[in-house]
Amino acid sequence: MVALRQALSQGPRPTDALVKTLQVSQATFSRTIQALGAEVISFREPGIRTPRYALLRPDPLPSPQAMFRVSEDGRVEEIGSISFLRGGGTWVDLRDGGSRLHDGLPPSMAFAAPSGYLGARIARAVTAEISVPPALRDWSDDHRAKFLCLAGADVAGSLLWGARSFAAWMASRAAPPVAAGDVAQVYRDLAADVSHAGTSGSAGGDQPKFTCETEARGHLIVKFARAGTRSSEMLVLEELALRFLRNAGIAAASARYFESDGYGYLEVERFDRVGRFGRRGMISAGAVDDELFGKRDSWPAFAQRCEDAGLLDAESARVVLVLTAFSELIGNGDRHFENLSLMTDARGRPTQVSPAYDMLPTMYAPAGGGIDPELRLVAPSFRSLGARPEVWTQSFEAARQFWSAAAVDKRLSVSMRDVSAANAQHIAEVVAPLLPAR
Repeated sequence: MVALRQALSQGPRPTDALVKTLQVSQATFSRTIQALGAEVISFREPGIRTPRYALLRPDPLPSPQAMFRVSEDGRVEEIGSISFLRGGGTWVDLRDGGSRLHDGLPPSMAFAAPSGYLGARIARAVTAEISVPPALRDWSDDHRAKFLCLAGADVAGSLLWGARSFAAWMASRAAPPVAAGDVAQVYRDLAADVSHAGTSGSAGGDQPKFTCETEARGHLIVKFARAGTRSSEMLVLEELALRFLRNAGIAAASARYFESDGYGYLEVERFDRVGRFGRRGMISAGAVDDELFGKRDSWPAFAQRCEDAGLLDAESARVVLVLTAFSELIGNGDRHFENLSLMTDARGRPTQVSPAYDMLPTMYAPAGGGIDPELRLVAPSFRSLGARPEVWTQSFEAARQFWSAAAVDKRLSVSMRDVSAANAQHIAEVVAPLLPAR
């Protein structure tokens, strides 16, 4: 039994490998594995006939933990379970097929785990409740799994893990949304709370934000800044960028900027939520790439890999290129792999690119220490996109409308309006060789 535990301590092993390692008969192996009882599980991966054995680990939680999916109409079903294995792997056992062994956390859990500004706030809030480090940068996969199974009632996407998170989600259905007349006060209180808590453990450039549900606009991510600052101008520009992407035929999150009590707020509707209780499945490009490709190089390269692998069709891959080109034309350099996502079906398979989000000219966003960068002209790069008229035409139209609208938007400073007008003319000159002849 000691030798068997040692053999399984590095991860799951098939029967024949274990028999060979232990140098025992099949009968002796069977008796020994049975003696381990609930410490060990056996499973068969799809397409592999030989069963594999694995030791369960007591941390981060007892295994198995139940998995649930919330549908678009707000119904919930238990779809399987997840077990945490010695060696750091996880076994996801789904009732409708698709069960799989993962070296670490499955992509759906890696995506749903806290990250960024909101994640840093969450880490501080739950540190005492579930015994995790207060700084998100110190979290391991064990801490992420622990959060998801114990306190993950409102994570992105449609999945829930653990009976405790499921029970918390059921209880949350009784909470009423914020009434229209209470929005200003609630937002002011939440903004003050977020500002007081600070951003320790999150990236320094992350935009302060909180989540809520209002009667008027449903489930929201609300970004905020002091009115009249460069940070508040970024929120106005994000609203415009998302609007003109939609005008150009690219799906984008709906957003609204307004000011109240000295703050500027950008309400961004959550496209992973439907009505009061429904949810849609989604996953970040980062979670997909980490599991399948391990590159995290550029959006266009990721889109090509997904198309080659049959995860996305040609049109969805083209949308990613349009989003990249639009980003180049508006000075959005914040194109990391958590700012691009894919929508998923009931079995967690990618179906299409999610609506665009976090689109804004980050080249103008305040740097660390509150320094406002110089308002210089955008400098698009063409290295990763090539001369594709079907990409540049659509992205240019959205970017031209964006800069033209910003140039006359009185919510922006005179200097920001001036550089916006200059950018509208500049990108027309720069992109002209890539557009169809008129």
